[in-house]
Amino acid sequence: MSSWDSADMVSATRDKALESDASTRTTKRLAFVYLAVFGGYTGQQVLTPVLPPLARELSLTEFQLGVVMSTSAAMVALTSTAWGRRSDTWGRKPLFTGALIGTTVGLTGFAITANLALLGALSSSVVFVAFLLTRGVVFGGALAALPVAARSYVADVTTGQKERVKGMSRVGASLGLGLVLGPAIGGLIGRFGLLTALYAAPLVLALMAILMMVGLPKETRHATRMKASKIRALDSRMWPFLLMGFAIQLSVSLLTMSIGFLIQDRLHLGADQTAEASGLVLLAGGLPMLLVQGFIVPKLAWSPLALLRFGLPLTGLAFTGMVFASNIASIIFAATLSGIGHSLAMPGYNSAPSLLFGPNEQGGVAGLIGSANAITLIIGPMVATGLYQFAPSSPFVVGAAVLFAASLFCLLYPGLYQSRLDGVGGR
Repeated sequence: MSSWDSADMVSATRDKALESDASTRTTKRLAFVYLAVFGGYTGQQVLTPVLPPLARELSLTEFQLGVVMSTSAAMVALTSTAWGRRSDTWGRKPLFTGALIGTTVGLTGFAITANLALLGALSSSVVFVAFLLTRGVVFGGALAALPVAARSYVADVTTGQKERVKGMSRVGASLGLGLVLGPAIGGLIGRFGLLTALYAAPLVLALMAILMMVGLPKETRHATRMKASKIRALDSRMWPFLLMGFAIQLSVSLLTMSIGFLIQDRLHLGADQTAEASGLVLLAGGLPMLLVQGFIVPKLAWSPLALLRFGLPLTGLAFTGMVFASNIASIIFAATLSGIGHSLAMPGYNSAPSLLFGPNEQGGVAGLIGSANAITLIIGPMVATGLYQFAPSSPFVVGAAVLFAASLFCLLYPGLYQSRLDGVGGR
């Protein structure tokens, strides 16, 4: 072997070692990102089973609670674009830590307000305004920055399509895991009193903020800017899926905002028991969304329309079952069936439009879907709580009607048969 060959082998070995080290550093960095997203959304969802009984204890109406939640969703919709710009100018790590500190401040203020109100120191009108500011404006605006920072950081530290897609998908999985486990944790903590859960949520977020400040390396930012694609909502390739997406997202809001009140009223439970039971039911509905989307949907290899045509009516049946559910077992069964149906319909809704547009239009497609989801999350809680005040079963009656109508549309609308989606991905 010549000296040149030996030098080449040494150089190749060194390059592989450097590449391996870089990959290891990237993996460690992204582990912090995934943990931050998981912790942030777990902290948010810990309060989900606690809010309905808390509202009752503080003499707030169901509709007032819905306004608070809608305000939080509105802040996410209004501030996400601005946080994207700040991510470029401030950097990803400062935005990460700022988001977690902001959510901690918001939920700490929320917990202190609730604590004072339970002691009789605040009137219900003052509590409502304070909840709007702390849980709605401060917390919602800060939370919006968390996924923006996470996705921007992933884009900075990954190279190549495969690595980028893997990083982005794991951000989504971390978010989903927080949404699933948070209510269950909140229900368990709620057994020790509502205030325990109220103070546990900002504690989780504060720990995440400290962890990010200490452990997350600073990223190398890129200044590349792309002109946003303009896709019209009324484009014939787009509006049918936005319509079905509205049905899916509205039904999610109707279920999550009404279930705590339904459990307390129908099963005649106290505040702490309601929090525990609500956490269990929300866990039963959330777990399928991880398992089905993570493992079953990829193995099925169904087309987007097949997923929609099966998932929408299945969720409609689940809502019908919720109307007549009379005990905790039947409520859990209906929630589980709803989770399975949503888990099938959501990937179909998210993927179908992207297959009908070109590579340079994907940003516009994703933006429209994100905007439509945010709008539904804004109006959904108010619709749910308003319907519940009218009649306890009405959110589920309306949800079933909307889902079955969307199912018929998906089956009968001629434009979908001309979209070529039936041939994508099998079945």
